[in-house]
Amino acid sequence: MATKEAVQAGAQTVAAAARMQGKQFEETFKPSRVQPQTAGPAPEERKKRKKGSRILILLLVLILLVVGGAAALWYSGTADVILETFGIPSFLPGAETRGLKRQLEERAQELDLREELLAAREEQLSQREQELIDLQEKLTRREESLKRQQREWEAQVEAAKTMTVTEVLASYSEEQLESLEQVGVIYSKKDPEAAAAVISELYDKQQIAVILYSMTPQAAAGVLEKLDPALAAQVTAILAG
Repeated sequence: MATKEAVQAGAQTVAAAARMQGKQFEETFKPSRVQPQTAGPAPEERKKRKKGSRILILLLVLILLVVGGAAALWYSGTADVILETFGIPSFLPGAETRGLKRQLEERAQELDLREELLAAREEQLSQREQELIDLQEKLTRREESLKRQQREWEAQVEAAKTMTVTEVLASYSEEQLESLEQVGVIYSKKDPEAAAAVISELYDKQQIAVILYSMTPQAAAGVLEKLDPALAAQVTAILAG
């Protein structure tokens, strides 16, 4: 009887231990409960995050622009010029080669400009030389014309020295002869000395010869006597020819 009770008590103990171990196993390996999702960030927090994102994007864009601009300056050699302007030695790769290239380009531009100036100056000199040649030709033609007129005038003077009154009268037109004859009529009535002064001042020796030829012999002799002796001799030679 005691043995049966002991067996029951042991069975109960084993059952209790088994239940405890099963509970511990269940607690150990059962899946954890999914925690409920908490509420999202507040509106102000979202605005701050958006603002921060925009600022970050702007910074990235500015960095790209700066890097791109620096690359362009470096590639074109402008960065070297800027550094040289401020007296800062260039540390960029290939600065010496770019500097030499830039100097050669500037020298080439200077030579091109000088060549253009020389070409323009040469054109001006050529035009000036042509103007001088034209002027020289014009002066030569003018000189030849003056020499020809001089020879003709000298020939006329030489011919006039041997012309007779008849030849002189034949060299004038009827209107000229009529005008000179009227002068002779007018001055034949004036004082010989006054008439001689006016006639010698206004007319040449041939015209004076025609004027005296149209006067009366007495009036012509009075005027001829008051003329300058050299002029009187020339006029007398024409009247006597």
